[in-house]
Amino acid sequence: MRSIRAVDMVASSFEHLDIQAFEEVLACNIKDVIADFCLADADIIRFYADNQLHGNMDEMLTSSAELFFKGETLSYGHVAHVRTVRGDQSCVVLNMEFVHDSVTVLFQLIFGDYHIGVKISRVLLDPAFKRSDFNPSSFARIVSSARLRPLPPRFQSSYCLAESVRH
Repeated sequence: MRSIRAVDMVASSFEHLDIQAFEEVLACNIKDVIADFCLADADIIRFYADNQLHGNMDEMLTSSAELFFKGETLSYGHVAHVRTVRGDQSCVVLNMEFVHDSVTVLFQLIFGDYHIGVKISRVLLDPAFKRSDFNPSSFARIVSSARLRPLPPRFQSSYCLAESVRH
């Protein structure tokens, strides 16, 4: 796991942020990574999570992310577990990190039987980044600039801007 040298935690002020909007931006931008990761057999993913085979899980997620994101922008957080919900239904939960520019986002990818979800746990900002300037649109620009190729139009939400600044 990587982190920014000095950070300002935004997670404590989630009540001031529309966290669902940030989750939507992140989910839109990693759909292609998730789609590539889901090409692996679900039983293998569950086996790796059950047996804490973090090296194997990291290898799979890294190979999926490197097709769409720069460097180690999107990485596995080396925590995975299988959670049972509502009787026999279970889901695999993977901790992930997004680190780019002045933003670090710690989040979970949740793979259920019939759905996939993104849940942001913590947002960390470099102190030089003005917290008041951090909103879903600025986050969309940051995530978009971390991608190797622009986000496909079919994955875009109202926050995932088509003409985001890239660098």
